[in-house]
Amino acid sequence: MKNQISLLFILLFLTGIQNTFGQVESVGSSDYGRIFDITYDPAVENKLYAVSLYNHILVSDDNGESWDVLFSLATQEVTSFKQLKLTHNNNALSFIKYNESSNNNTLMLLDLDSNSVIDELEIPYNTSDRYIQAYDIYPNDPNIILMHARMDYGDTQHTYYTTNGGQDWELVYNKADYDNVAISSVAINPNNPDHLLLSRGLGPTAIDGGLFQSTDGGETWIQQLEGVVLDPIVFNPHNPNDIFIGTGIDFSGGRENVYRSTDGGENWLEMPIDWTPEQLDNIVHIAFHPTRTEKIIILEENEIVISNDNGATWESQVYDTNDVHGYYYGNHLSFNPFNDDELFINSDYHPLVSTDGGTTLSWAKNNLFRSTGSLVYDSQEGGHLYYGVQYGYVHKNLTSGEETTFEILPLGGYSQGNAPTLFKDKYASGRVYYFSNGWFGSSLEISSDYGQNFQQIFNTPMSYVNAIVTDPFNTNIIWVSLSDTMGATELKKVDVSDSNNIVITPISLPNSGVVNGIAFDAEKESQVTIAVGVNIYRTIDSGTSWTLSNEGLEQLDPKQDLILDLTTNPINKQQLTLATNKGIFTSLDGGQSWEQIYDALVHEIYHSPQTNGHMVGTIHTTQISEASIVFSKDAGDSWEQVENEKLLQTGSSATTAIFQEESAHVYVGSMDLGLLKYTVDLSTLGVERNIDNTFSIDVYPNPTTSTIMLNTNTLQVNEVSIWNVTGQRLLTSKNTDVIDVSSFSSGVYILKITTNNGTVITKKVIKK
Repeated sequence: MKNQISLLFILLFLTGIQNTFGQVESVGSSDYGRIFDITYDPAVENKLYAVSLYNHILVSDDNGESWDVLFSLATQEVTSFKQLKLTHNNNALSFIKYNESSNNNTLMLLDLDSNSVIDELEIPYNTSDRYIQAYDIYPNDPNIILMHARMDYGDTQHTYYTTNGGQDWELVYNKADYDNVAISSVAINPNNPDHLLLSRGLGPTAIDGGLFQSTDGGETWIQQLEGVVLDPIVFNPHNPNDIFIGTGIDFSGGRENVYRSTDGGENWLEMPIDWTPEQLDNIVHIAFHPTRTEKIIILEENEIVISNDNGATWESQVYDTNDVHGYYYGNHLSFNPFNDDELFINSDYHPLVSTDGGTTLSWAKNNLFRSTGSLVYDSQEGGHLYYGVQYGYVHKNLTSGEETTFEILPLGGYSQGNAPTLFKDKYASGRVYYFSNGWFGSSLEISSDYGQNFQQIFNTPMSYVNAIVTDPFNTNIIWVSLSDTMGATELKKVDVSDSNNIVITPISLPNSGVVNGIAFDAEKESQVTIAVGVNIYRTIDSGTSWTLSNEGLEQLDPKQDLILDLTTNPINKQQLTLATNKGIFTSLDGGQSWEQIYDALVHEIYHSPQTNGHMVGTIHTTQISEASIVFSKDAGDSWEQVENEKLLQTGSSATTAIFQEESAHVYVGSMDLGLLKYTVDLSTLGVERNIDNTFSIDVYPNPTTSTIMLNTNTLQVNEVSIWNVTGQRLLTSKNTDVIDVSSFSSGVYILKITTNNGTVITKKVIKK
């Protein structure tokens, strides 16, 4: 037995219906939730347990209306949790911790009283590839465990038995000794720990299937039901001498059926059930009702078969397997012990609930899904958020709350690989770009109606779009950076003014490398800054010639470092900021020189459009990093970090930030918890960089109904601009101290004042 003393676990509130606890909120649609192994607690009314798609054990205290995170591990440790069961007289949860990237695939035991891992049992076989496929724990003594494992990519399959909690294991079945026939399921008689059952599946020779039984703890075996490919084994909880076994997947055409023994396994009879043919034709799960002794339900590929008279007669509900929101391949069932007619079924796609004993089913919605692809925020027209799900996107209007979808792949559909990438347009309202891979290359498309309709811009053999940016002086001109897996890169200028005649012009790059950032100067036409590898280049002639601007970036090594993001401060357009694997660098002179303000990996960096000096950086889940957030309230002079534990130990490769005056909502597209929103507190006023503190400018009246006046004291004002709270510039005036805001709607606005000596001052203005 291996005691686990350093595992992290968290009990943070996460809901399926947009509730919140602390700073974390689950805000994605409930149309895509996928959780598994939903299991009722037999002693606590309305309490359920489940596993997510990835690395979370979930709990519900309201009969599945909402879900909390009960337990999780770091994403590097886990690919998924599987085969969740109540054990230790229902005081613990057992489950398999499955990890494809390592051999650390173990059986874990989570104590429900202390909410801590009490045991972690490893496969007693030393190899680089080993996975637990099935297990059973004796209910009256949790130290007695039967476990089957696949090793060496399936060449080796062993069944092990322990009576002392894994301190010692006995090899009781070796596939190589029994005609190489694989084991499908294992079971221990709940009244006799020496009575073991193994159901067998397919083998490489003409010998398949059969039931192996042992009454001496696996020392000797007898074989029954020879030649029958078998899978699930279930003991009747009301009578342990009553045993059911269902047939497994048999491509040789064996007969589908369920076998029953009423004498502890001595004799077996076929159940009188007629099956509706489908593709796999196998029994997936068998369940006895915990309080109604006569009720049994069998889950098959395309049908649910119910008996209310202890198997004397059966009723079959047949389902259309093409309906991904209906029943298909139910692999788990749990009865509500406090409501005889209520049960949860985990279909292959998503959970289903029945309130009439399984006769009819309804979709049990939740918002715990895998968020694929990009996460994009568009601040225009009240704000729009796009988040990925099922290889497509949900567009959410943040003003109305309305959601629309596009390119959503059905659950039964096929994807060729990575989810398509989405990019927003900073200047054209409703415009987004969509880059996807296909059988015949990749395609870049454009939409002007928030993703409801797309038109192709071009096809390309390139695999990735790394950046798309619109020219602020001509919003029909976009620059597109592309790359492929072999290191080839391209930079293109695309004119989309005529949808029937899109003009594409290549732009010569000053150096080889991936262009991960493009920044147009919003005030000087034809001036552009790009990030190529670890270098910054600037042009004043739209890419005809380039100047290297790397002062302050000398520590970035082109052999091992990379600029990952380039952004412009929307309040001070002369400030450009880089996110790199070595930290954050910023420039206050339009990219001519750089200063490091943070010294660890950051994937994306955001400036607040409302409060100068407020910054948020996000770190994604990789082999060397966990999803986390860093933020600064003082323009990078100091930083605070939101560790992965505070993000529910979720994995993520897509984030975005939406700022308010004294906070930021950081959205996280998670691997299995859907769309999360974490609120960062920025309530301490940010320190304005490059501010002349000797002088000040007064703004009055404030609040105002029509005009704003500036008392500039001895400062000379060059430009005044007004921005809304989502970062959109509404007005710009030169050489004036009176601004007319009478046409503006009531609300809060940001006044940005630039003096002749380059000083930047921001003021909050309230329009009545």
